[in-house]
Amino acid sequence: MRLGDTYDEVASHVGLEPLKRFKDAGTFEIHRSRIPTNLFKSIVQDMDIMLAQYGSPEEQMTKEARSRFFSPIFNCLVAQFTFALRNDPETSIKGHYPTQGGIEYLFKTYGAVAVLFIKMKHSMKSNEECLKAIAQIIAECSVFDLNNCHDNVSSPIHCILSDGSVFEFFKYERMPKPTFLCGCFHGDPTHLKHGLHLPDFTMMETCLPFIVQLCWICKTIFDVMLSTHIAGLKAYRCNQLEKEGKKEGLMKRSSIDGWDQAILSGKHAQAMFQQAEGQHKEGNVDAADATVDQGLLALKESTGAVLTNYKSEYIMTGWDDNEVGKK
Repeated sequence: MRLGDTYDEVASHVGLEPLKRFKDAGTFEIHRSRIPTNLFKSIVQDMDIMLAQYGSPEEQMTKEARSRFFSPIFNCLVAQFTFALRNDPETSIKGHYPTQGGIEYLFKTYGAVAVLFIKMKHSMKSNEECLKAIAQIIAECSVFDLNNCHDNVSSPIHCILSDGSVFEFFKYERMPKPTFLCGCFHGDPTHLKHGLHLPDFTMMETCLPFIVQLCWICKTIFDVMLSTHIAGLKAYRCNQLEKEGKKEGLMKRSSIDGWDQAILSGKHAQAMFQQAEGQHKEGNVDAADATVDQGLLALKESTGAVLTNYKSEYIMTGWDDNEVGKK
């Protein structure tokens, strides 16, 4: 089913009243999961490469050029999932919103759409511009959710919306009925649905405030990826159980043990990363670093417990210092 172009046309599809202009939207809690400092440093360094190649986002005239500046965030974070998260960029509604924006990243977990990153062409300075963007997200999510449904997968779809200066987090859920929720941190008043702001570093004496805020954004995106990884594992496991039950009349325990272990390890990993963030806030830096290492190990166990359709050898596994040095 194709939804309309405006907020008035799509709001009722997810149980919202158009006249309330998204003020009646429910919320879900978002978190920050700590990432290794050297990983975040590599993100900043890669952004400097983008800066040298394309200039600052403010200098770019196209959405595509501006989006490249933020690509290191997703490139570096998704690599931590070892093929379990797969970027499959496409537009579900081609040409539907030519003046708004488009999907820059579309991440799938075990074949199901799990995360969308939508980059807007223009800054969302007014409420009406924000509502236009939200209408696009709802429309896009409804199409991808229908695709998931056709594959007999029921899993929430997370969406990250950005105009380059603000990052907002949303979630589309089908069960028990279609809903569209806005992400808020614990303790935030429910009316604070303004996202995470990223300052313009070109207007500052130092880039440090930009780096600090970027770090918070990266931690939040990483936690979203962890949540979708776990949800994807659960959805695929349920799908396999249903298939085996219909085919055999019973559940093959051995065939789902790997998925059970992957889910447990994934949950443990997310708990460790969130715990590390809390430890770091309290000033326990060494403890936080140790907990992050535990989280990385658990995440590796989670992604390694089951096979994916995408797994292949990394190019660098063929690197040989001696042989390359001779060339």
